[in-house]
Amino acid sequence: MIFKNKQTRTRRAFLRELGDRVAILGVFLSGLDKLAFSSQENQNTVLITVKIADYPQLEKVGGFVLFKDTPAGELLVVRSGDEQFDAMSNVCPHKQCHVEVKSPKLIKCPCHGSTYQIDGTYVKGPSKQSLKKFRTIVEAGVIKVNAS
Repeated sequence: MIFKNKQTRTRRAFLRELGDRVAILGVFLSGLDKLAFSSQENQNTVLITVKIADYPQLEKVGGFVLFKDTPAGELLVVRSGDEQFDAMSNVCPHKQCHVEVKSPKLIKCPCHGSTYQIDGTYVKGPSKQSLKKFRTIVEAGVIKVNAS
């Protein structure tokens, strides 16, 4: 028998444990060790680290990198100033379409035309909200994103 000790667990605890095990299996099977970003989790914080040197597109203002498989979902990291990096969701809050970087100063939703500044701040369109932003810190050539 697989379960020798009967433990009383809530459904939520069971599903959380099951999700953790499936995630571990997914990481193992997909070879995510080849990606140039990493994430660390504790009870309250998910920290994603991005080495700037691994992404030449982040060398110029307006450059960006899209990370598709992060604990925060699709994460857009942009260089919005000489020493400024911003991280935000790649999903428009209006109808949950994936936004696109159109220029070094402009992000646009292709579904309904909402427009955002390169740092994710709402400009115009049906969304009426900025893109979800995540706190970033840059230290020693590494962008640390609090994706909680």
